Amino acid sequence: VYTTGSEGDNWVKDKNGNDFVGKVWPGECKFPDFTRPETQKWWADLYLDFMATGMDGVWNDMNEPAVFEVVDHSMPVDNFHRGGGVLPAGTHLRYHNVYGMLMIRSSREGIINANPEKRPFVLSRSGHLGSHRYGATWTGDNSGTFEHMKLSVPMVLNLGLSGQSFCGPDIGGFDGNTTNELFGQWIAMGAFYPFARGHAAIGTNEKEPWAFGPEIENVSRTALNRRYRLLPYYYTLFQEASTTGMPVMRPVFFADVKDASLRKEEQA
Repeated sequence: VYTTGSEGDNWVKDKNGNDFVGKVWPGECKFPDFTRPETQKWWADLYLDFMATGMDGVWNDMNEPAVFEVVDHSMPVDNFHRGGGVLPAGTHLRYHNVYGMLMIRSSREGIINANPEKRPFVLSRSGHLGSHRYGATWTGDNSGTFEHMKLSVPMVLNLGLSGQSFCGPDIGGFDGNTTNELFGQWIAMGAFYPFARGHAAIGTNEKEPWAFGPEIENVSRTALNRRYRLLPYYYTLFQEASTTGMPVMRPVFFADVKDASLRKEEQA
């Protein structure tokens, strides 16, 4: 991938016109310039062989874009994107907020080309207004705390109101160790998120339902069975979201838009 990316001159440039290099999980990395139509096609074409291995979906992570060992955890704002087509050339300051969206758009196009008979699935950490057309998102690296479990509700509600209906947090919390009680409560509630999945960072306690013992395993089983029973209802909500923009997870004030007091409710 790196070789073909370099041959096509597909990388974001620094302010001096050289390929920008920043450290991420693999070490030193270069970053595709998704403002270029040529780079968009190169990235999309990579999925042909990848999806042929049996993959049904793709997870685009770290696409803020994240860069380690720098103060603002991303590439410099004076990096340069060359643009093309309808996108003008410009600095990273101009394109930072849409970088993730441009990435998942190319990913989605590649998945559709590879599997034209299947619906594409893309999950993204970063996004922007309009990203709902290309992929789902989750709320980032949360922590295994009751506070973050509670915060997930207004986060998902507001994402839905902003157009991104297919969203949800890491059930159980990504960072830190999660208690039995917290995981049990979180997965019971988490079955109702539009995007429902568990996740955990390396170095934390195991967060599979069975890792918390028989009682929480049974709580999790009940929650997941409830989720599966509700799938026809969710299917209808997602279809409605795709045609009208109505959120899948809706705030309680939708029940009575004239009752102004309901707009203060963030947990339902």
